[in-house]
Amino acid sequence: MVGDDIASDDRSGMITILLICREGVSRNVYHAELASSGVLLVCVQSLMGFFRTEVYCSLSGILVDMPTYMRCSDEEKSLLTELVGHFPSLRLKCNEPTGEIRTLPFGAAYPGNSSPAVFVQKYCTTFIPRKIRTGERSLHHLPALLNTCLPAENDSGLRTVTANISREGCFLISFEPRIVGDRGWLTFPGWKDSTPILVEVCWVQSWGESRSLPGFGVRFIDLTDAQKDELRGLGGQSYFLEE
Repeated sequence: MVGDDIASDDRSGMITILLICREGVSRNVYHAELASSGVLLVCVQSLMGFFRTEVYCSLSGILVDMPTYMRCSDEEKSLLTELVGHFPSLRLKCNEPTGEIRTLPFGAAYPGNSSPAVFVQKYCTTFIPRKIRTGERSLHHLPALLNTCLPAENDSGLRTVTANISREGCFLISFEPRIVGDRGWLTFPGWKDSTPILVEVCWVQSWGESRSLPGFGVRFIDLTDAQKDELRGLGGQSYFLEE
């Protein structure tokens, strides 16, 4: 079983199933049910947890624990509804005291009246694996200001510009060193809603490396509805399947 810190795995002959389930008894029961030499479980506590790893392994199916699903944000529920239409997918609910697993279908494409192990063997092993990934990035060069804390009215912050941008984040050109995990407040002065956006550094490209622009990639943590509309207007899909 692979936990929330996902690592890529290319073990020959294995199929990879994404299991969205919080840690605890239910996840252990599902793992015991599916444990076999031919199944690799990628376990995350939320759909966004899978995307944030930026490891987009090929998947043969998606299993979702219903109590975990009920705690998802509306955005995650909407995205998951879109994704499960492209994979063999099943909803699970575990009676933790007895270990009994109930299954329900996602839509009408696949039945939900079989055990998870039977479902995986019958439908997932014959499915051609597909990748999902985030953030088709658009090449927009937008002026931006970055602050280490919520900026005051006259605090301009670090002047930078985006090399690309998506609905999930952007790459900021900069020669200043950054550390993955650092957080800050990003402002786009040209937007109608220039409210500072809380961001987190996801990766860093140092000056002189790989003949690439120096800077760092950030993910957007909190956006207003107006800012989401602005990003949609820049083009690019939020999440999409890589054939």
